Amino acid sequence: MSDKDQLIKDHDYDGIQELDNPLPGWWLMTFYITIVFAVVYYSYYTFFGGLTSDEELAQKMSAIRSEQQQAQVATSDKSEEYYLSLLDKPEVVEAGKNEYMLKCMPCHGNLGQGLIGPNFTDDYWIHGDGSVAAILEVANNGVPDKGMVPWRGVIPEETLEAVSVYIYTLYGTNPPGAKPPQGEKVERK
Repeated sequence: MSDKDQLIKDHDYDGIQELDNPLPGWWLMTFYITIVFAVVYYSYYTFFGGLTSDEELAQKMSAIRSEQQQAQVATSDKSEEYYLSLLDKPEVVEAGKNEYMLKCMPCHGNLGQGLIGPNFTDDYWIHGDGSVAAILEVANNGVPDKGMVPWRGVIPEETLEAVSVYIYTLYGTNPPGAKPPQGEKVERK
């Protein structure tokens, strides 16, 4: 019996003979590897305590929250005197102005006069008391219900401090076309 005879079965459909060729070795190896992988994968997640996607997400979110809390603690350690000392550094005020023009100007105006967002040049504040620390807190955390996005993590902390110092310098400049007062009147020290 020849090799060709062993490959031919007794099936003949419409003149086509069915052959019995073995599957290629690479295909069989891939098939066996997928079976082994499936058994290991199933065992790991079912019997050996592998984390589900929800558990992995919860773990990563917990790590993110703890980093945010650490950053907030580091920020809250600085005093208002520290922030006011930055007013004497023209490079800090200039860096703050540059970032303000990129990120804040569309809502608050190029002179802080207020457009969609509030006016920074008068005695009235909707959020905070007009101090650099209060401005920084609003910049970090945002006011989502008013459309103010939180900038923490988007803008570096030093740059946010510089922006807050620059906004503080806008007080009392009385630019033309300033938005009417909003919020509570605050006496600056």
